[in-house]
Amino acid sequence: MAALTEADIERLLSEAEARLAGNESSNKAITVVAPASKANALASVATPSTASGEPSKAEKLTMRVPQVQKKDKGPKDNAGADWYNMPRTELTPQLKRDLQVLRMRDVIAMGKQHFKKDNRKDFVPEYCQVGTIIAGAADGSSQRLTRKEKKRTIVEEVLSAENASKFKSKFHEIQEKKMSGKKGFYKKVVAGRRKRP
Repeated sequence: MAALTEADIERLLSEAEARLAGNESSNKAITVVAPASKANALASVATPSTASGEPSKAEKLTMRVPQVQKKDKGPKDNAGADWYNMPRTELTPQLKRDLQVLRMRDVIAMGKQHFKKDNRKDFVPEYCQVGTIIAGAADGSSQRLTRKEKKRTIVEEVLSAENASKFKSKFHEIQEKKMSGKKGFYKKVVAGRRKRP
């Protein structure tokens, strides 16, 4: 750069600013023409010279302008080809309830089965799909769900008549345990005394 004069540098900078303002393509090469008197100083970086081996009067120097890579901002619409282009999750109230039930599945199991604790703040996955289980031809009739047992959502399945009775009995058991030794206990004792003739 020491071989270029101040006027050449100013001219190159003004051309570069004009190109940037005009939004020209960033892949174009910038051509710099060095004066003949300075050709010896630039011989190491100059382009190949004439056939005689001497540098020409005006050597051309080219400089490639780096291309700015644009980063794709924003979420993708699908999970990609490795996941068979699974679409982004559209959170509906029904799906939200189902995901909450899945998160609290250890409560539904009532201590008979233990699950890994889920401490995620956002329980909605970025990409997910909900499917329907279809019984295969090899499954026996005893393994298939009856029409009564088939439900539209996971929440409906959990709150079905069979499971609801389990929850009610568990609730009453907890209430009895909490009430023992308090007013409930006293009322039982008084009621027992009155029954004696």
